[in-house]
Parts: sequence; C-alpha cells; structure tokens
Amino acid sequence: MKPTKGYYCLIQYCPDLSRLEAANIGVLLFCPDRLFLQARTARDNRRIQHFFGREDHDWSQINSFKIGIEERLEVEHPNIQTLDDLQRFIQLLANQIQITAPRPMRVRVPEEDLDRLFQDLVGGQHRKQKSTSFKRHVGDRFANAAGLESKIARDVSIHVPISNRDIEIPYGYQNGRFNLIQPVTFQSKEPANDISKACRFAVEGHSLHETQNPRYGDVQLVVVGRFLSQGGDTKADVGRILKEHEVQLYAEEHLSDLIDEIRRTGKVLQRVNDQD
Repeated sequence: MKPTKGYYCLIQYCPDLSRLEAANIGVLLFCPDRLFLQARTARDNRRIQHFFGREDHDWSQINSFKIGIEERLEVEHPNIQTLDDLQRFIQLLANQIQITAPRPMRVRVPEEDLDRLFQDLVGGQHRKQKSTSFKRHVGDRFANAAGLESKIARDVSIHVPISNRDIEIPYGYQNGRFNLIQPVTFQSKEPANDISKACRFAVEGHSLHETQNPRYGDVQLVVVGRFLSQGGDTKADVGRILKEHEVQLYAEEHLSDLIDEIRRTGKVLQRVNDQD
C-alpha cells in the first residue's frame, strides 16, 4: 500500500503540571486518508514508577484515564476528520494525562506503524494487544480452514463513498456480492461506546452497500464481533444497528458459520492477494 501522511502524539502522565515533567505512557496515531485514529496505552505503570516512584499515585485513577482516552477516541472518531479536529480534541484534556502536539509522519499500514511507535517510544505491552490479536485470530481460522485458501482475499483497499476515503479491510470473499470482512472488538466497559462504534460501521457499511464499486461491483460489509462474556444486551443492540444498515454480524462464537458460508458459496478468486 502506498504511504500517506499521518500524525502521531505522545500520551504522557504529568503528576505536577507546573513542573512539566512527564512519563510516556502511550501513543496516538491519526491518519486522515485511511480513516484511522487509535491510541495504544501501556498495560502497566512501570515507566511512571521509574520516573516518579511508586508512592503518592492513584493507580486506579491512572488506569481509568488510560482506558478513558482509548474509548473516548473511539467515540469521537467520526468527529475527528482533520488535523484541526484532533488539535481541538487535545486541547479539551486538562488532567494529569496529557497528549502532545501532533507530529507528522509517513504511514503505510496504520496499525503496524502504531505498534512500532509504541515499542519505540513507550515499550512493553499495550492494552490493545488483545484487540490486535483478534484480527490475527480470525485470519488464523481462515488459514486453517480447508477449502478457503483460494476464496479469501486479504488487505482489500476500498473507497467509502459517504466519507470519500479509502480504507483497508483485512479479508474479503465473493459470492455474488463482494463481502468485506472486518473483525471488531465490542468490549468497552461502557455499552454506549460499543454502540457508537457499531453506528460508525453501520454508516460506512450502508454506504458501501448502496454504491456499486467500480472494481468489486456490489459490496457488503461483514463484521466479525468479539463481545464481553456478559454483553448479551450490547450484542443484541449492535446486531440490530448493523442489520438495519445492511451490515452482517457474526459473533466470534459463530465464526464457524461464516467459514461454512464462504466454503459453500464463495467463488475462487483469480488473484486472491493482488490488490494493486
């Protein structure tokens, strides 16, 4: 995929704002052309302890702040479309967790570039690794399923008409419509955040469904969702929202049903992985 312009910010813990001393606890990457806005924050607090010691910190509050930034970005994503939007979002933060001014960078694969930034600037494990592994888990299930190798496309670049943006979907298959398969985690502690995420995919999916793509023809978005074990109501609400906008949902525990559907109805792709 061709590189495009992006912006990264450090997420820092600053216990005394008057001293301007801070520890890096996360990183944010914004790539307008790819509709990408995500943060990675540290799973532990070792960097804070290294710079500021173990005493006199409210660790529960710090962890809540980190989760809050990641979840708030997911909710605000539809409202952050430009660099000015991101800067306005940053200016709203006024607690011990600070976000630095955006710095430009070249982006190829946003999630991979974000992971590299995290390792270079923060290090250790980040809280989002479970979400990242879900995409890998879905890919592994496809790779290990007999009869799917020639029917699964990978890293599908496609234009979303409603936002006039190009995005990348990890998997796809053709069965009369070209089905774009997007693994998504719906595991927020606040159900409203998961509903907001579902609404974003619903809007994009409806736009894709209603506009014939010049390369793929008729298109449908298929979401493979990972939910909290006690998230029955959220799962039902997400499913209803997506269905009303022509987006299919397969919960993680029903991934085998999707595999069977691809095996049964999917067409052999002549150039499975060639997305040039």
